[in-house]
Amino acid sequence: MFSESFITFQHKLIYQYMGLFDRFKKQENAASKEASKEADSAMWFSQAESYIRLERYTDALHCLDKAIACDKENPLAWHEKGRLLAMVNEEKASIPCYDRAIELRPDSAVYCHNKGDALATFHRYDEADACFLKALSLAPDDVVFLTSHARMLSIAKKFSEADKVMAHVCDLEPRGPEHWFNRATMLYDCGKLEDAVTCYKAAFTIAPGHSVSYFNCGNALSSLGKHEESLFYYDKALKYERSMTGAMNNKGMALSILGRHEEAYDCFRRVLIALPNDADAWYNKGYEQMLLGKYADSIESFDKALSFANGNNRELINKCREAKEKASRSM
Repeated sequence: MFSESFITFQHKLIYQYMGLFDRFKKQENAASKEASKEADSAMWFSQAESYIRLERYTDALHCLDKAIACDKENPLAWHEKGRLLAMVNEEKASIPCYDRAIELRPDSAVYCHNKGDALATFHRYDEADACFLKALSLAPDDVVFLTSHARMLSIAKKFSEADKVMAHVCDLEPRGPEHWFNRATMLYDCGKLEDAVTCYKAAFTIAPGHSVSYFNCGNALSSLGKHEESLFYYDKALKYERSMTGAMNNKGMALSILGRHEEAYDCFRRVLIALPNDADAWYNKGYEQMLLGKYADSIESFDKALSFANGNNRELINKCREAKEKASRSM
């Protein structure tokens, strides 16, 4: 027979094991519930992404709120909610969502970059600058982050700083035509036209079919008064993208300045085949007709321009009326 003390000791062991089992069971249940919450949050997040692709933003926000309700520590959901709210211009609601995502994942360069992008769209440039610098401290040579930073600096009219960043991007990836194009565009915007031409030429030297670089190079040369040279680049742009009406229109403008009015007229005629309701093109066509002595035709073109002109574009309307009156007097 077992002694009473042995039985008591045995009972204590059983109770201890039962207590341990209960604790393990509770921990297991808690872990199971936590996994279930995370799974539900992931499911709502996935549904939100589907709605975003369909541009159903209200539905997407509803799903993101559900994802966050299931798991308040889901950084993806907080980040995506911030991004989506920024897209629909909800500044006050957007930035705290980014802040929460960054709080949960402070080492995410993407989150810092995207918050910077959002702040830039809201013209909060100093705060955006700090976010971009934080992102770049985590990923120093990320050309996407660097380009976004440069673009923000350019918009904030910090042109020399923007160009310094873009020069670094071009050094990092010298064979990337988009980098030279972006740098050229920033230079163009701040009036450094000769430097812009150099960078546009670098872009299409690397990628000979880069039609927009040819077009913008032509625009920069026209702004420099080099109209004859600009024609070459407008033709190059049209060679690679025949439907580029902007290049055809600006070629016509350059030809008109050079006194080649028959060719200019033909350019504007071609633009109107693609854009029959373009008031500016009708005015340009009418102006060339007037210079060619085709006064009746020019009056008809000016009337077309007036019929398509936006009521708020008083400058174009006044130009059309003055040109029409001049053509009428010349008949």
